[in-house]
Parts: sequence; structure tokens; C-alpha cells
Amino acid sequence: MQKPNNAAPQASAGRTSPWNHPAFSVLLALLCGIIAWMVVTISIDPQSSYTVQDVPINYANSASTYTSQGLDIVEKPDIETVDVRVSGNSTIIGNIQNSDIMVYPSYAGVSGPGKVTLRLQAKLVNTTDFPGDIECTVENPKTIDVVFDEVSEKTLPVTVDASGISVADGYMLNKTAAVPAEVTLRGPTSELDQISSVVATVSSETNLSDTTTVPSTLEFRDENGLAFTPQYTTMDSETANVTLTVYQVRELPLAVDFIGTPTNFDASSLKYSLSQNTLRVAGPARTVSALEELTVTDFDLAQEFEMGRDYQRLVELPSGIVSLDGVTSVTLSFDTEDMDSKALNISNIKAINVPSNYELEILSSIVSGVTLYGPADEIAALSADSVVAQIDCQSVNLTVGQQSIPVTIQIPSSTRIFATGSYTVQCEVVAK
Repeated sequence: MQKPNNAAPQASAGRTSPWNHPAFSVLLALLCGIIAWMVVTISIDPQSSYTVQDVPINYANSASTYTSQGLDIVEKPDIETVDVRVSGNSTIIGNIQNSDIMVYPSYAGVSGPGKVTLRLQAKLVNTTDFPGDIECTVENPKTIDVVFDEVSEKTLPVTVDASGISVADGYMLNKTAAVPAEVTLRGPTSELDQISSVVATVSSETNLSDTTTVPSTLEFRDENGLAFTPQYTTMDSETANVTLTVYQVRELPLAVDFIGTPTNFDASSLKYSLSQNTLRVAGPARTVSALEELTVTDFDLAQEFEMGRDYQRLVELPSGIVSLDGVTSVTLSFDTEDMDSKALNISNIKAINVPSNYELEILSSIVSGVTLYGPADEIAALSADSVVAQIDCQSVNLTVGQQSIPVTIQIPSSTRIFATGSYTVQCEVVAK
């Protein structure tokens, strides 16, 4: 009988436990080392640093240092951002962004105009989210060159150069206007002294026949009218809108309106002349095109006419119309060679248009010394019986009682005779 074998089973040849594998031991040691490093870093020495990129340069910080000296920055470097090295507690600084930091020049060395090399400084501005002792250092560049100069302001009107504008036949460029009408320049005094004008140059590809508005870029000119390009000077507007007012041009006849004449008087029977028969005018096309003639100040025959006199009459231009001849008045002359005059006492006195609620009694029996003018042959044949002194109650404010009422002189038998002077009659007005 065979005896049982109580010996432990032997491991198969060539197989080892992963825990005993040399690679595992290396990884485990490495992991332990990292954990130990983190514990030391966080608990014992948490300081670290890293770079925040593209932090903008703030030139306004402490700007009063140079503005109090009447200076301003007229030239900056092309660089707008820099990199900043941030040092501090590694558990805090890792989330710092470029907006949490301010980079600014130190203006301590600025004492007058010229180029100055300024040291760039940096500081943490978001101390609420990132407390503690955090140091910020500008990495590159550490300095910048900035030009300072004495700066002042100067206000100049905007002058329009319309030499490049062409208008259609029968039209003219009447005026130009720019908006803004003036601009304020700011820059070094030495540059401002060289700028004499600000010009808005305009041009057109077609012949203009109506008012239009065009944009224009403003430019500087020196005292000789030449373009000047400053290095540092700026203005509060770089462009302007220029309105080009284009007028239609016409030559129109002048005419006189005669007033103070008898009802049936024919004004064309008067022989008169004007020192200028036509006038060249310009204005908006819609207004000028509708005109047939221009009138001068009305001439009152009854009050103004005298034999052998000349009269100055103002030319009455419609609103918006301008004279191109520079003429504002003309001389009115009458040819009185074939005219004559006569004074008559008029007893034929009549009233017309008497209101229905009034009765009018004419108390005067005669209108004395009425002077009449007309063609010599008609004046010679004229008698007092052919003349009427007429009261037109529509043009009179009647009141109860006696009142002196003006009369107009009518000559029913002639269309070429008129009276001069003012005449009245005494009347009694009674209410019905």
C-alpha cells in the first residue's frame, strides 16, 4: 500500500507574482516620490511662478505726473502688450489672467519734452480673488521709449475746396457749407503753429444741377496752402459732410406795378423806362424756373408822381433768390413830353357800397384843387363834369356822426388820366 504524499505543491516553473515584478517596484517608487514632492510643495514650500502673456500697457496710470507739467505723450512704441512673470502661492496664482494684472510705465524720470526711456512695472489689481503676497515682474520688454511734448489745442474753421466741382450749363455753385463747421486740433505746439487751415476737398464726376451733400476727408494746410502731415497732431473729427448749394441762373425782365390809379386806368399808357430792364438772378431751380418777371417797389401815382422827376425803386427778389448783377435798385423815369396837367374843382361827389344799416349824407359840396395828369389833348378837353370824387364805404370805417372821409378821383371818360394828391369830404353818418 502506497503512502499519501503530504508535501506542498511546487510553483510552476517560469511564473512570478506581479507584486514581485521589478517594473512594479519602479512605478511604485516613482508614485511615492511624486506624492512626497506634492506634500512638501504644498505644506512646506508652496511658492512657484509662471508667465501671464499679453498683458496690456496702461499709459493712463499716474498720468498726472507729466500732464501737470503741460506735457502729453505724442509717440508710443508699437508694442501694446507684454508678458508678466507672476510669483506666489502655487495654489492661488494658477488662475490669474491678464485682466487681473496692470502694467504701467513709471513716469518718475519725466521732466520735460523729448524722448524718455520708461521702466515698465506690473501689479496685481484683482486682490479680492487672489490675496496674499504675489509678485508681478515684467519679463520683456522691461522698458519702452516714449516721446513727450508740450501739447495745446487750436480751433480752426473748416474751409471747403470746391475747385473740383463742375456744374451744368445754366447753373452755378452758389455756396458751400461743411458740418462740422470747425474742428479742434490737439498736439505739440510746434506742429500746431505750422497748421494754418483745415480743408475739406470735394469733387464730382458729373455736372451738378441740384444741391447735394458729399463726404470729405479733412486735411491740414500750411500758410502757403500746401498739404501738411503732422506726426502727432489729432483733431476731433477726421471727416466732414459738405453741402454744395447749386442754383439755377436766369435773366428776367423787370416790371413796375402802379397803384393809386383810377379804377379803369390803363397803366400801359404811361411812358416810362427803367435804368435796367433785365436782371440776372440765381436761386433754387424750383423757384427760379417758375418766375416770368421780377418786380420793383410799387409806384403810387396818386402820392408820388411829379413831372420831370426820377425815382429810385428797390428790386423785390423772392425769398431765396439772389442778384448776380449786384443790383438792388433801379431808376424809374417818365417820358412826360406829351403830358399835361390841370387843376379842377369837383362837385360830382358820390358814395358807393354804403352799408345797409347806415345812411350817409355828403355835407361837402365840392372837392377843390384836384390835380389831374394825362395826355395833353385829353387834359385840354377835360372838364369838372367828367370827374367824380368817389367814396368807397368798403374801405372806410364808418362811425355814427360827422366824419371826414377820403375820396378817390375817378375819370370815367378816360383810361389815361389820373389824379395826384389826397382829398376828403365831410359826411354825416346815421344809423338806421
